[in-house]
Amino acid sequence: MILRPERAPRYVRADGITSYLLASRRTCGAEMLTTTLVEISPDGHQRVHSHEPEQVYFVLEGRGLMVVGSEESEVSAGDCVFIPSGIPHGLRNMSPATLRYFSAAAPSFSGDELERFWPLGSEEPKA
Repeated sequence: MILRPERAPRYVRADGITSYLLASRRTCGAEMLTTTLVEISPDGHQRVHSHEPEQVYFVLEGRGLMVVGSEESEVSAGDCVFIPSGIPHGLRNMSPATLRYFSAAAPSFSGDELERFWPLGSEEPKA
């Protein structure tokens, strides 16, 4: 199955983030994994938050300040960040360009979490 961001449920937040829900229980029946593509605009930020699934962020483009627990580190394209279960984490774009990263979380977010984090339906045009 091919999952395309332009057809994915997305969440556009006032803090400068657009998050595209790719593989998940909701989009393709994935039971063990949730993946997203996230874009953070210049001066945008992802608030510090936590959840039960473990997660990795793989930075595709841009540069940012990543917080994982009590650690703060600058990240850039090619960096992979591991986030243990339940640990607070967030990311601030530190560059004049859009910061993009791919995220994978396991086990999959629950249906309630998916509805809370990606409240919109598919953006696919209606036939």
